[in-house]
Amino acid sequence: MACSVALLQDDLLLGEYTLNTRKTHSERLMPLIDSLLRECAVEREQLGAVAAAAGPGSFTGIRIGLATARGLAQGLGIPAAGVSTLEAAAEAVMVPGALICPILDARRSQVYAALYRREPAPELDLETLIPPAAGALSSLVEKLKTYREPVVFTGEGLSSYGSYLEESLGSRAILAVPPSRFNRAGLVAWRGRMLLKANPGLSYRELLPIYLRRPEAERRAGEEKGGEVFGGNH
Repeated sequence: MACSVALLQDDLLLGEYTLNTRKTHSERLMPLIDSLLRECAVEREQLGAVAAAAGPGSFTGIRIGLATARGLAQGLGIPAAGVSTLEAAAEAVMVPGALICPILDARRSQVYAALYRREPAPELDLETLIPPAAGALSSLVEKLKTYREPVVFTGEGLSSYGSYLEESLGSRAILAVPPSRFNRAGLVAWRGRMLLKANPGLSYRELLPIYLRRPEAERRAGEEKGGEVFGGNH
């Protein structure tokens, strides 16, 4: 649902537009970028890098976002970072030691999800406990029950599955408030900045989608047998 663009200068978020309405992203993405740059008095040629959500998520939305980011990075000759949508969502929770589970609705009775633990200060990076996957929510919940700790849930999937999580996990399920569940470009930019600091040579050629499951057309050509099972270790 969300179409979002942001502009980051070092640690400062100069501006961000986030729309959460049903409209073709291809019609509004470039106008949002142009408007944001204009309002922040920044020329395209001043951009030092580009980051984009690489997935999981809507196959069409991912392709539109990545194609735009690749075009900008190639045309301006600047680095580009592909950011996991789930990792970007988890960046909204900065509590050291917290278990963080971002959830997106993957349709067909499945979710895209992962489980992270926020590392202690000063690093505060994300430790992956359950790798990103597409699978049945019930399978994920059974795995989460083995951790016996409160879990902070975020992501757009809470609109559909928040009640189920509260019923299944009781007081251990902490749901992010609705305004912080959206996929926000500011969080993508922040995560991308971290990735580029670790690997400044990232190129637009490496800006590839993270699908986690096959597109619908491929799935219909050869039906999958069963869903992916969420796994991970303490």
